[in-house]
Amino acid sequence: MRRVLVVWHSRTGLARAMADALEEGASLAATGMESELTLVRRAAGEATVEDLLSSDGYLFCAPENLAMVSGEMAEFFQRVYYHVFDTHESSSGYGESSRLLGRPYGLAVAAGSDGTSAARQVARICQGWRLKPVSEPLIIRNGLSQTVANILRPKTCSPEAVAQCRELGGLVASRVLL
Repeated sequence: MRRVLVVWHSRTGLARAMADALEEGASLAATGMESELTLVRRAAGEATVEDLLSSDGYLFCAPENLAMVSGEMAEFFQRVYYHVFDTHESSSGYGESSRLLGRPYGLAVAAGSDGTSAARQVARICQGWRLKPVSEPLIIRNGLSQTVANILRPKTCSPEAVAQCRELGGLVASRVLL
């Protein structure tokens, strides 16, 4: 049984809707192979090291806040990051290896007008874990002017963005099932 972990955080609803679409896409990719793929969805505050280690692929989805990934998503990465490495001594000295080495991941960022800083931040974390991206980060910009009222208001996901998220979810699930 293969497993895809969806870790997400949302403040205003857009990233939640994106995570829904990521999960739908992964599920659609496994149609007819449901007995071979399990999807596990965790809010960033609830995801654990065991969730990471027991999964074969990952979908990460969060908003960009103040040119960074949201605080709750950042806290998830900070809480679990170092616990997925094995350490060892050898004749050449101290070494570390990621227990997540080579596993596929997809990244989706909900943004106002940019999103690249948050995407870069998470991609660097995934690079440190030695994960393999299935595509460039997906950044969904809501296109609203960056006023306090617009930033804080609830948001929805456009049909085009839903389709892009489904595609990314399907791509990760397909890689896991290969």
